[in-house]
Amino acid sequence: MFPFLTTAFADGSSEEQNAAPFISLNDSPLEELSEAGWLQIAVLVVLVAAGILLLSFSKKKVKWSAKMLAHAAISLALSFVLSYIKIFSMGAGGSVTPGSMLPIMLFSANYGLLPGLLVGFAYALLQLVQGSKAVGFMGLLLDYFLAFAALGLAGLAKHLPQKWGLYVSIFIAMFVRFVCHALSSIVVYHVNLAGSLAYNTPYMLPEMIFCMILGVVIGPRILKMMKQT
Repeated sequence: MFPFLTTAFADGSSEEQNAAPFISLNDSPLEELSEAGWLQIAVLVVLVAAGILLLSFSKKKVKWSAKMLAHAAISLALSFVLSYIKIFSMGAGGSVTPGSMLPIMLFSANYGLLPGLLVGFAYALLQLVQGSKAVGFMGLLLDYFLAFAALGLAGLAKHLPQKWGLYVSIFIAMFVRFVCHALSSIVVYHVNLAGSLAYNTPYMLPEMIFCMILGVVIGPRILKMMKQT
């Protein structure tokens, strides 16, 4: 249907895949790394730099109180349940849900960057349990661990003015998740930029709009309730 969507599966043979052993030892464990293209290496360098930058924002040691753990569990549960309510789904992964990202982002906005990143990472693990369509290490990294951990970037709200910081931080978190999926299409599936945008925009844009509307309507109320609980 989309001739510009050229995936990494084009050269694969189903017979060869079926004949491959379930577990095999690699005599040269660094071979794939040494053969990685400049784009993969560049992505890894950028990710490491971004991680160092984010950690610099979270020098303060976080103490997890009982209330904080309870809010984290509730946020994870709400996001996980909402992720099962799919308005529509894409063939190779990705779907539009009724704001499944929002509970994680509101938790992050209330408790800060580092707790939000940790809860986002935990949510990525839940998404893997729900069903993974990732291909290889970079697929797992970009489509799951980084994409959902990025929801913790809503914790930037604690460093921004209260009047508009929540909405800007929510947008940043969702946009970074979109970038992760777009990069995955390019790096992992070898799709060009136009194809990547054509695939990821139809589900990410409605999801982002839905979360932003809900964030404006109920976000401040939820944050107030979390502070008062």
